[in-house]
Amino acid sequence: MAIAMGDRRVFSKTPKGTAELAARSGALSLAQRRLLILVDGLRDVDELAALVPSALDESLAMLEQGGFISLAGATADTVQGTPTSIPEAEMTTVQEARTRAVRAVNELLGPAADRLAMALEAARSGDELRPLIREAERLVGLAHGAAAAQAFIVGVRRR
Repeated sequence: MAIAMGDRRVFSKTPKGTAELAARSGALSLAQRRLLILVDGLRDVDELAALVPSALDESLAMLEQGGFISLAGATADTVQGTPTSIPEAEMTTVQEARTRAVRAVNELLGPAADRLAMALEAARSGDELRPLIREAERLVGLAHGAAAAQAFIVGVRRR
């Protein structure tokens, strides 16, 4: 599989891929594991190529054939077109937003964001939570791109 410029396909981890990351069984090379970590259902192949330029096509093919990743059924164009305005009936409570934000920060940013995760957990009102979620959105954007930041916000806000 040759990767062409403008490759807008988006892959996501399968349950097998998530299990492999947790188990670290050694079934994947370091390059394949690194790529699996970066596959997030938001980045397209072009973005992945910028992060992992060597042997991308072989690693993607192996991960897909091995059942570690699958096509997300969307291109980056459709992912980035996700609306951020959510009808009020679908908005979440402060407690739900806090729980989702902490979970997402831990998943997306890892131990480096422990202080932020603890501050999110300590927030008791929307006024306390709002600036912390904005900071989390900023950090997710820096680490994973604008589409991931947008998906983070939508995931925190929606019921």
